Amino acid sequence: MGQHMAARLLSQGTAVSILCRSRRLYPVPPWASRVRWFELDEGADKQATLLLAASSASVVYDFAGSSGAVASNRNPLESLEANCRSQLEFLMACEMAGHRPHVVYPSSWLVYGDMGREAVSETHPLAPRSMYAIHKLCVERYLQVFERKNSITYTICRISNPYGFDPSKPGKAYKVLNSFIQRALAGAPICLFGDGNQLRDFIYIDDLVDALLLCGYSPQAHNEVFNISSGRSHSLRDAVDMIRELVEGTPVIFKDWPEEYKEVESGSYTAEIAKARTKLGFMPAYDLKAGLEQTILQYRRQGTTPQGLGAVVKD
Repeated sequence: MGQHMAARLLSQGTAVSILCRSRRLYPVPPWASRVRWFELDEGADKQATLLLAASSASVVYDFAGSSGAVASNRNPLESLEANCRSQLEFLMACEMAGHRPHVVYPSSWLVYGDMGREAVSETHPLAPRSMYAIHKLCVERYLQVFERKNSITYTICRISNPYGFDPSKPGKAYKVLNSFIQRALAGAPICLFGDGNQLRDFIYIDDLVDALLLCGYSPQAHNEVFNISSGRSHSLRDAVDMIRELVEGTPVIFKDWPEEYKEVESGSYTAEIAKARTKLGFMPAYDLKAGLEQTILQYRRQGTTPQGLGAVVKD
C-alpha cells in the first residue's frame, strides 16, 4: 500500500516523505529521488529520527508493521514488537512534535468476531482470533488515547482483502489473490483449503488508494472508523474460477484446513460500507472481474521485483 500511496500522492503534486527502517532493504522505486527519506538505520538516533519524521507531516499514512494472522500466532512477541511498540513510539513522537497531525491507520477486518453471512458494519462486536488482529485493535486504542490527549486526529480503516499488482516479493500468504494470480501465471496449481466457499470482500488497490486519500483529506473522516471494502463478497472458489478464465490451464486443488489456519479462520465476510459512502463519498470503481483483469495484465507486462516498501507517507 505504501508504494501505491506514494506514487499517487506524487502524481498529484503532493510533497511526500517516507519513514522506513533502511532504504537498503527495499528496491529503489522510480520516484525515490522525489521524496524526503527518514531512515532508522542501525546506529541512528531513533527518537530523533521519529520526531523529525513526525514533525514533517501534516497527514500520515501509517503502513508500518508486519502482516499475517498465522505468522503472528507463531511469533507473538515479534508481532507485538512490530505492530504495537513501533506504533506507540511513533505516536509519542507525534505528541512531541506538537502540531497535531492527522493519522490514517490501516487496520483490518480481522478485528471483528464471527460474522455469518450478514454484512458487517463498524459497530459489529470485536473478537480477534489472531495476535495480528489483537495488535491491530490495540493500535486502534492507542490512536483514540492520543486523540483524547489532543496530540493527533485519526481515521481507522478496517480494510478487507486488497489485491492488485505488487512489485514486492511473491508468495506472501496474506495477499491471497496476488498469490493465486502469481501461481496461475507460473503454471502452478492454486490450493484452496476446505471447499473454498468462504466469502471474502476483495478490494482493488486503486479503489483502496482512493478511499485512503478521502480518509486523509476529508474533515468528515476525522476520529472515525470506516470499513474499507468493495461492499460485495465472492467465495474464494468463485474468485479462483475468474482467475482460471483469465489464465487458461490453471489447475486447482483442495486440501483440508491446516490446524493453525483453522484457528484464525473467522468465516465468511461481507463489509457494510454505507458509512464510507455517506460520509466520504467513497464509490469503488472496480468489480472483481475488472480488478483481476488489470492485475493480471500488469503482472504479465512487468513481472515481479524483490521485496516491497512499507512506508509512512505524508502531505
